Amino acid sequence: MTNIAEQVKIFLDNDFIIRKCLFRNIVSFRALSRYIIKTLDLEEKNMDAVMSAIRRYKKEEKEKTEAELKKLFSKVVVKTRSNIVDICMKKNKRVLEQLNKINAIVDIEKGEIIRIIQSEESIRIILDEKNLDKFFSNFSKSDCISIGKDLVEINLHFTSDASKIKGIISLISSSLNAEDINIVEIMSSAPELLVFIKKQDLLKALNVINNLELMFRK
Repeated sequence: MTNIAEQVKIFLDNDFIIRKCLFRNIVSFRALSRYIIKTLDLEEKNMDAVMSAIRRYKKEEKEKTEAELKKLFSKVVVKTRSNIVDICMKKNKRVLEQLNKINAIVDIEKGEIIRIIQSEESIRIILDEKNLDKFFSNFSKSDCISIGKDLVEINLHFTSDASKIKGIISLISSSLNAEDINIVEIMSSAPELLVFIKKQDLLKALNVINNLELMFRK
């Protein structure tokens, strides 16, 4: 019995899609048990043991996750910053060399921001819109792929153990998407989570976050 329970736990821990369906009550225990028995090459007579392990896993993991999220959201600090631009630049030698001078554009001591995301083919630079002209006095517009304006940064500052808790980004993103709020960019630097959205969606987004706080503070 214990061995089967351990096998079921390992199986569910390693299959995000099935785990998500299980927690959303859109998969039957019996159908999932048959699938696990077939996948793990167990015997049909173990059906009851597998179903019992699934029920226990669902209950324990749900309680654990809710307890962790309750602890996080009870102390979350939410800050917003408007008039943000998201600049997507080509990733080439010229742009990379100019990045060394970007600190001269931004006055961090005055609270101005600079966020840089480097991917395989491009570099995204997020900064205050008032620094846009200074930015292009150092960078060539011919290297610019796109500019996203009228953005807002939402900074969710959790407790220090946020990096150890699963599902935070998924919870925030799915909750915003459910309200038809498009996430332009999302950056994690635990314990902070930075979410960039259109200014017009700010009030809706703050309402979503407030509802999450209320839900987990009950």
